[in-house]
Amino acid sequence: MHKVMLVDDEMFVREGMKTLIDWEGCGYRICGEAHNGEQALREAAKLCPDLIVTDIRMPGIDGLELIQRVSQSGQTGTKFIVVSGYNDFFYAQQSIKYGVCDFLLKPIDKREFEQSLSRIAEVLNQEKETRKKQQAEFLFYEWVTGKKGTSLREMGDWGVSSSILSGYAIIEINGKADMVHLAAAAAYKTKIKEIYHRVVKQPIHFPIYEHGRQRYGLLFIGEGEEEIRHNLYRFSEQLVNVPLDVTIYVSAFSSPADCLQEQIREAGEALRYKYANDERIIFYEQVKEITLSYPSVDDGQCQTLVEYIEEARLEQLMTAMKDLFAQFRARRLSAEAVQTFILYFVQKALQLVKGAGACEEQLTTLPRVLECQDYPFRLEELRKRVMDFAVECCWVVEEQRKPLSLCEIHKIKRYIEEHYAENISLKSIAKQFYMNPVYLGQLFKKTYGFYFKEFLLQLRIGQAKKLLRTTNLRIYEVAEKVGFGSVDYFVTQFEKMEGLTPSEYRKKSTRSIL
Repeated sequence: MHKVMLVDDEMFVREGMKTLIDWEGCGYRICGEAHNGEQALREAAKLCPDLIVTDIRMPGIDGLELIQRVSQSGQTGTKFIVVSGYNDFFYAQQSIKYGVCDFLLKPIDKREFEQSLSRIAEVLNQEKETRKKQQAEFLFYEWVTGKKGTSLREMGDWGVSSSILSGYAIIEINGKADMVHLAAAAAYKTKIKEIYHRVVKQPIHFPIYEHGRQRYGLLFIGEGEEEIRHNLYRFSEQLVNVPLDVTIYVSAFSSPADCLQEQIREAGEALRYKYANDERIIFYEQVKEITLSYPSVDDGQCQTLVEYIEEARLEQLMTAMKDLFAQFRARRLSAEAVQTFILYFVQKALQLVKGAGACEEQLTTLPRVLECQDYPFRLEELRKRVMDFAVECCWVVEEQRKPLSLCEIHKIKRYIEEHYAENISLKSIAKQFYMNPVYLGQLFKKTYGFYFKEFLLQLRIGQAKKLLRTTNLRIYEVAEKVGFGSVDYFVTQFEKMEGLTPSEYRKKSTRSIL
């Protein structure tokens, strides 16, 4: 009920208004009355009425001055109806100037008066609801930021019983703005707020608090856990219909008085379980006993992926990447650990790309994979983006090498022919020419039709045969001259290729000459 005060210097007029009008039916109760302006000022300061019905002409302070002084006193929400026995345009004009809601003439028409009262009651209702929301919003932000707590009495002022429970939920929108059907963060917030007010049945709807990009906090309250869970699931289902792909992280349920900071912490803690749990709603109470893994980056595992890129082994790369992301969930890696690994892998892959002579600008997938650090994505979307990036790195590195491949491989062949007698290997040559050894081996085979080891062995055995035919060097000296570190290995390989031992080959060659 709204409070109304009657002001008129004629007592029978005040009594007439009290008995004539259905105040309760119009939404009012009479809180006081005054017979002149001075008394009305004192009573208004004490009673703070929502509406003052006043006469214009009174001794001392008249009705217009009363309206002006009450308004100036800070009671800006008080409404006024002027009731006058004089059909005077000046008074009506001044009343409008002072913001009077209605100007009625005596004798009072019951129907006209009650219609006016009902209209003003609607305005008062709207204003009270607005003030209530503003107060709740102000208090909520004070509450969320930890500047103050709340009390059961304040909750009671909002129509919330002392037995109420609350759960704080962080709604995280998966993806990036251009990936969903809403245009921007403002639209997200508006849609979430609209669904919260329309679908969630609770005594009061608190404001939305933004927890960084695409994360919004809401307070769900109810008489029990079952009611809160019901509201959460209904809210989640409506978001799907928008459509918005969300993950909701919910704190433990407890009394809302003086515990919101802890509930916000718990909802934030549940965020860490994003990639260890594929549920749409993650309740802190259900995951808090699960131990998350925070491993340091496995450099060996990352290096294997980079080598697959370098060697253009796409099939192995895709299999390894799929297994890796499955491990993230199976090992219950925290969201931070997953993000750290992705960032480390991207850095290593970029080093490879730059080392091959390419530049970051050639990688069209790089911005998309870097967005994984700035926007919340589901694990499968992360895997897809990282995979697309890795595959493109393969293509860029391979394309970068193509123009140099033939030229470089011929240089390498000449280098082997000139240094065959030294302690060389595929690995040492690859290092010499700034190439991956596996890739070098594949390129050598593709160009010449045989593997590096076969070529080197044939070259050394060929040179050994020449020395055996033209010199008197001992067998171990020949082995050393052509690059064999072990005479036994030399003899074994020579016999395998020629069908004769080095000594038998020398004797046969000598007889042929004679």
